[in-house]
Amino acid sequence: MNVAGLVGLVLAHFLVGLTAAQGGCSRMVTRRDIMTLSQQEWSQTASVLQRMQNDGWFRIFAEIHNREFNNIHGNDNFFPWHRRFLRDFEEIGQRYDPNFAVPYWDELRDSRNPAGSPVLSSRLMGGNGFGGCVRDGLQQGWTMSFPGPHCLVRRYDRGGQMQSWYSPEYIFSTMQRYNDMHGLRENIEFTLHGSVHLGMGGDMSALYSSNDFVFFLHHANLDRLWAQWQSWGHQWTMDGRNHFGASIGLTSALPHYGDQVGSTMQLGVNRMCFRYAGTGSRRRSESSLALVSTPPGSNGETRAQEGLQNLPLPILQKWFPALVNSSRDRAPVSAAVAPKANTTRSTIDTEQPAGHFLVYPAPLTNEWVNMHRFDRQKVANTMEEAREFVDALNRAGYKSPY
Repeated sequence: MNVAGLVGLVLAHFLVGLTAAQGGCSRMVTRRDIMTLSQQEWSQTASVLQRMQNDGWFRIFAEIHNREFNNIHGNDNFFPWHRRFLRDFEEIGQRYDPNFAVPYWDELRDSRNPAGSPVLSSRLMGGNGFGGCVRDGLQQGWTMSFPGPHCLVRRYDRGGQMQSWYSPEYIFSTMQRYNDMHGLRENIEFTLHGSVHLGMGGDMSALYSSNDFVFFLHHANLDRLWAQWQSWGHQWTMDGRNHFGASIGLTSALPHYGDQVGSTMQLGVNRMCFRYAGTGSRRRSESSLALVSTPPGSNGETRAQEGLQNLPLPILQKWFPALVNSSRDRAPVSAAVAPKANTTRSTIDTEQPAGHFLVYPAPLTNEWVNMHRFDRQKVANTMEEAREFVDALNRAGYKSPY
C-alpha cells in the first residue's frame, strides 16, 4: 500500500472512531430504585445475575476491582472509573437479557437503621451472615471463587445491627458545598462510600468487594448522586490527581480500561447507555432534597423541603447555599413555630412536624483508612465536620422525615 493509501486508511479509522466516540446510544436502559422493581422484574434481574455467577463473571469483576484498588480509591479516578466498571458489568448482563439494568439502593433513606432496610430482606439481597455466610436472599448458597473458594460473607459492624450511615441531608449539603470533583469525591468517599462498605462487612469490606451484589447497588447509587451533581452545572467538571499524583483531565486514561475519562462524563453518550429514574428531572433540582433521596410517606417530600427551608439563614448559608435564595421570603422561624398563648401542650405537640433528630454517622475505622491510604488528617476533619453538621441542625430544632 502506498503512503497516500496508508494515510487515508489511518484517517478513515480515526474519523470512524471519533464518530463512534461522539455518538449517542441507539438504546438506553433505566436504572431504578431496587424497591420499585416488581417481583417479576426482580426475578428477571436475579436470573441474569445467577447466570453471570455460573459463567464466572463475578470472579472476573472481583479480580479487576482487587487489582486496581489503589488506582481507583483515594484519588479522583474514583467516580469515572466506577461508572465505567458498573457499565462494563451491565453490558455483560445485557448479553443474557438486553433489558438488564443495574438497580440502585437509595441507602440514604435507610441510613438511620441500615440493618432494617427491606433491601436486606430475604426477598431481595438477604441480610447478615450466619457464621459469616449469607444464608438468604439473592446470593444464598453461592460459592465465590475469588480470591479462593468461599461463601459470600457479611458481618455487620455491630454484630446483628449496623451503625447509622450518613443522612440524606448531609449528602445533600455536601453536593451543594463542593463545586470541584476533588472536593466532592473526598467528601463522598470518606463518608457514605466507606460507611456502607464497613457496615455490611465481610466481602464488602475487602478489596474484592464486588463479590457482593450490594456493591453494585451501592455504587449505582453513588453514581446516581454524581449524575445529579453533574446536572447542577458540573457536567464536565474533572480535576484532581491520580494515585501517582499526576493531574487528571478529560483526556486521561482510566486504569484497566484505557478509555478517556471524558468518555464517562455524559450519560447517553459513548458506552454510557443508561439513565437514572428521576435524576435531574425537576426544575431547580439543586434545591430538591427528594432528588437525592426519596422521603418516606405521602407528604414526605413536602416535609423534607419545608424543614430545610425553615432553617435559620446562617445555617442555610453555611450548609445549604442553593437553598438560600428560595428561602429569603419565608416567615421568620421563631414566628413560624411560636405557639399561641392559650394553646394546650397536647396541641403544640401534634402541630410540631413529625420526624427525628439527626444522629452521628459511623466514622471510618483505622483499618479502612490504612487500606485506602487516605490522608488521616483529612478524614478526621471530614468526620468532625459531619458531627458539626448534626449538632447545628439539631440545635435549630430540625426534624428529619427519614
